[in-house]
Amino acid sequence: MERSVGSRLQTLFQQLEKIGGKQARNQTSTEDLQTIRYVTSKIHQILNSQEKTHRDTVLKNSGWVDLILATLKNTSDRTVLLNSIQILAEMLGKTQVGKRAGVLVSANATNILFQVIYREAEDQLSSEETMMLAHYVLGKLAQKDRKFATKARLNLVLLITLNLIKNNLYNFKNLQSLLSVFKAYTNNSVNASYLGKQNSIPPMFRVIQQCGRKHTAILKLALDILTNLTKSRNNAARTIGGEHVPHLLALYHEWHQLDTKHRHVNLRKAILNILKNITNLRSGRKALADANGIQILYDSAQEVIDCREMESLILLASVIMRKCCPRNKLPLDKLQSPFNLELPESELYPTGQDGINDTGYNGNSPDSDNSSLEEDDDIDSDDERFKTEDHSEEAEDDASEAPEPYKRTSEDLRMYDSFFPELFEIEPQEDDDEPSASIYIPTGNVDSFGNVTADSESRQANLRMPTATSYTSSKSSGYSSLHYDAPDYESYGANRCDSATAINLKTGTSVFSLDGPLSQSNKAPTSAKPKQLIQKSSSSSSSLRKAKGNKKITKDKKKKSSSSLSSAASAGLRMNEMEAEYCNALCITPFPSSSKELDLDREGYSSDEDDMEQYLHSPIVFQEVAGATKSVARFEKLAYPDLVGGKSGSNLEGLYHRKFGVQRIKVFEDIDRMIHPEHVIDRVVYDVDTVVARASSAYTSTTPSLSNRDQMRIGSRLEAGGSASLRFNSQFESGNLRKAIWVREFEYDLILNPDVNTNHHHQWFYFEVSNMVADVPYRFNIVNCEKLNSQFNFGMKPVMFSVTDAMDGKPYWFRTGTSICYYKNHFTRSAQATGGVKGKTYYTATFTVTFKHDKDICYLAYHFPYTYTTLQTHLTLWEQYLDQTQIFFRRQTLCSTITGNKVPVLTITAQPKSLSKDFVDDLRSRPYIFLSGRVHPGESNSSWVMKGTIDFLLSKRPAAQLLRETFIFKIVPMLNPDGVINGCHRCSTAAEDLNRRWDNPCPRLHPTIYHTKGLLQYMQMIGKVPLVFCDYHGHSRRKNIFIYGCCPTLSYIPNDTKNPACTGNKTEDNSFKTLPRILHLMSPVFSWQNCSFVVEKAKETTARVVVWRQIGVIRSYTMESSYCGIDKDGKYKDQHISTLMLEEMGHRFCEGLLRLRTRFSGKDQAVSFPFAEDSNSPNGPTQESGSDELLAEADEDVNLPDEQILYGAEDEEYDEEDDDEMYEEDETYDDDRN
Repeated sequence: MERSVGSRLQTLFQQLEKIGGKQARNQTSTEDLQTIRYVTSKIHQILNSQEKTHRDTVLKNSGWVDLILATLKNTSDRTVLLNSIQILAEMLGKTQVGKRAGVLVSANATNILFQVIYREAEDQLSSEETMMLAHYVLGKLAQKDRKFATKARLNLVLLITLNLIKNNLYNFKNLQSLLSVFKAYTNNSVNASYLGKQNSIPPMFRVIQQCGRKHTAILKLALDILTNLTKSRNNAARTIGGEHVPHLLALYHEWHQLDTKHRHVNLRKAILNILKNITNLRSGRKALADANGIQILYDSAQEVIDCREMESLILLASVIMRKCCPRNKLPLDKLQSPFNLELPESELYPTGQDGINDTGYNGNSPDSDNSSLEEDDDIDSDDERFKTEDHSEEAEDDASEAPEPYKRTSEDLRMYDSFFPELFEIEPQEDDDEPSASIYIPTGNVDSFGNVTADSESRQANLRMPTATSYTSSKSSGYSSLHYDAPDYESYGANRCDSATAINLKTGTSVFSLDGPLSQSNKAPTSAKPKQLIQKSSSSSSSLRKAKGNKKITKDKKKKSSSSLSSAASAGLRMNEMEAEYCNALCITPFPSSSKELDLDREGYSSDEDDMEQYLHSPIVFQEVAGATKSVARFEKLAYPDLVGGKSGSNLEGLYHRKFGVQRIKVFEDIDRMIHPEHVIDRVVYDVDTVVARASSAYTSTTPSLSNRDQMRIGSRLEAGGSASLRFNSQFESGNLRKAIWVREFEYDLILNPDVNTNHHHQWFYFEVSNMVADVPYRFNIVNCEKLNSQFNFGMKPVMFSVTDAMDGKPYWFRTGTSICYYKNHFTRSAQATGGVKGKTYYTATFTVTFKHDKDICYLAYHFPYTYTTLQTHLTLWEQYLDQTQIFFRRQTLCSTITGNKVPVLTITAQPKSLSKDFVDDLRSRPYIFLSGRVHPGESNSSWVMKGTIDFLLSKRPAAQLLRETFIFKIVPMLNPDGVINGCHRCSTAAEDLNRRWDNPCPRLHPTIYHTKGLLQYMQMIGKVPLVFCDYHGHSRRKNIFIYGCCPTLSYIPNDTKNPACTGNKTEDNSFKTLPRILHLMSPVFSWQNCSFVVEKAKETTARVVVWRQIGVIRSYTMESSYCGIDKDGKYKDQHISTLMLEEMGHRFCEGLLRLRTRFSGKDQAVSFPFAEDSNSPNGPTQESGSDELLAEADEDVNLPDEQILYGAEDEEYDEEDDDEMYEEDETYDDDRN
């Protein structure tokens, strides 16, 4: 049977082919026409009556398909036309038409059918049956023809189909085919715009009215067509002008009431898509609001908010409501920071050019956001796409050469001689034939108050530190030269203060003090160093030369040795004395006791009791040091966590796993506030602008000394705009909170301060909250965030410090908060804060805190704070308790900031074993490691890593001693003290990102960068280029700790040869990859997968690239630490990062340098230390792994990710779409959490 049918089909097509040739030559007779009618009719009957196999047989024979289409194209007989179209319809079938439609599309069936429709429309006696059948087939073909809409426009059939729709408004059978084709037409934006002009919108609404509840398929087609049409702004305006918005809302409400079983969610979603397009216009938003649309959408969403199947519907409704809610400006009189500082004149960056005003210094520049609003880190290309500013210089050809740096003269760089005492202050003795096991070289450390210890008066000449006092202009270079004067130094003991006082920048007067006068008997010893280490001498070398001739030198050395052995016990006694002083001074609570710390693989380390870490922190020293801290803003107090040395606790804290729908709930709560303003309290309970305005000129004048009374305030209820409201304060060092608004009983909107002299950069926050009720959830909304996304959406929690807990012996920061999310809000950003871009809005970071104690005093912060005063306190304690018989330690002031705060620079290495020429030469020949940090003040995590690094370097661990004997460390621990002190996030008080000024720093506006780069240029000049340079940073968009380096082959400059890695015939030195590989294997928090070595044009002026390209350091790095946590496989996976982990990273970094030393120096390994165990990693070394195995493993690329993936990897976690989808992207994070 099948053979007979197949042979019959073949016969019929042969006849058709034979007659088709005559038809093409217009030689067909009446008999031939009858034959064509017969043949096409029989083919249709066979295909209609037989099985699917015969339909597929015809489709597989391309000649037969072409023959049918040729017949359709050439015939004018309606019977043949109808038969041919019916054959095509049968060939397509009714289901699963995809592949079959593709065959016909490739045979040009779409164009031929359009031509048939056009011919029929031109004929006055056109057949409606033919037209409907042709549209039916076209509706099937449209699914596979990507150029369907364009072909329809070129064949002039758009209006033909539209007229057919108008003529068949009540014929639902025909409407099904017509609307399917018309929907395909409108998928093309050009077609949609054209059809809108041809009055196609009213017929669609008439179709909607006729459909009712029965014809849901036709209703869905009409709604989809309107969705396509209203994507055009003109068509949306026509819809609004036709007063169709109320009808759409009524239709949505009707289906919401009828569809109780949610079977027709697609209909409601289609209506919402139309409303979404309409509300892109201001008139559309007004029309929807006037029709009570916000209330209708809100009520309907609330009724189904707990239904997971309705999530997409609720999502769309929220987008529309948020569009239509009024966009307000922040409730501020001005965006500019209330704290402003008059800056010095600069010839490099005069006012009005690209120095200050482009960062919003005067608040009026159209490019006020040009200082990297989204450049929150020294990031690679994956984060560059988040930028909103337009870098005009980046628009140039990327193949351009690197900029030529300004080169300082050798005479100018000689000012840095004094910062290298290890090279110039130790003179070798040629006749030293009696080497000692340990020779102490007095280092003349400078304390945190700028005073040299009294035992070394004649050494002051060697300790001069540049403090800018005057400038002279160089016309030839356009640079300003600095003149330095030696300041007058007095002993620390003579000027010991009785209270902690902060100095106001503009007046030099006391801003605050801490109560509790210290009696003479309670004062700390003027020097904690062993007596035998304090000797009066004109210089270190002269004192040693005198000692050389003394016959009692052996006895003296023995005394020193025995004294050093008892240093731990004496240090413990001194610590107890300081605790007693603290208790006697404050008379409130005992000195906070330390608890058992988290085990961080410390096995195998030295267990010396006098390691540096145990001596930190001292409230007494902190009070003293705070008196020299100068600020732009007026402080009211010392923050309690900083006073007692708060750090993270010992327990691991897991990342926050948000429940489904939390973000959606927060958004709807915000919408409810707009719908029901009568429910909003809207009362300002804290406002820094008001404080400044009320004080007026007196704000910077002398004020009464204020104390930290947190412990006394515990349990007292203080009123602030109402007895039930919380009380806020951020007027302390590093504090940042500008305004707090009480919006609902337990909800507060918070507005952050911008950086000093700017109108933007909001991320860092640190404030005090009190007057709370225990066990009540308080919601905090930080409403002026600027980043497009945040780790708050990916598990990060803010940190909190409780004074009550601290009084109970738990002085720790801990992660806190529930219902944490980050989303776009309705507060508009000024164009002057977005670089001239209009229409952008702020983002809200929201979290809920339930306080454990009633009437407690708590501090909330973005991350664990580490202030400038804390650094100076630690430096003071470090130099008091370090073992100077083994450690060469020099603390000097590199320069002063714009506000007059001293910038410390440290030199750390091992003391020479004797003054013989060999040992002194060995000291001078040690390679340098240069470290810097905290150029961005909001990156407090970098300071904790720096603290861990210095702790390790000053410890008595064997690995630390070997490291000191191998390298000389130059460390600038805080490059931006002014920003840190004043609670800035990104900039200095010059309103500039200092990490974008390394190429050409100004000595007046960027003194810290100018002189730090000067140190590096000096080292280059004397042939002491550092082996490693590392700038410590924090990263707000990624997890783990990782490194950015510089690879010439990944540079934006093709054939980039102007770098230190390209020397001689070697095109690339890959040694810069070794250190991060070692750190990946050693540290459970460091991730090689996150490392990148791309050199981008936008980063050409950062420290990493400038030091690499201009100074010639191959291993020039930026080390980024996450604010959030760890997602690297291992024991810390999915845990929040803590201060202990950050400090441990500083330790591991030092150990990695020691491994680097064994790799490149060729020396025998003299010490071993454990590696972090990572049982989940197949490449993780074990405790038994030898150093050779580790280094071999570190050099094997096969054990690490493919470099193309590593270097080009983009973090999809932060992909951003159209701004109009501001909530859709955010809501996907909810889905990801489940």
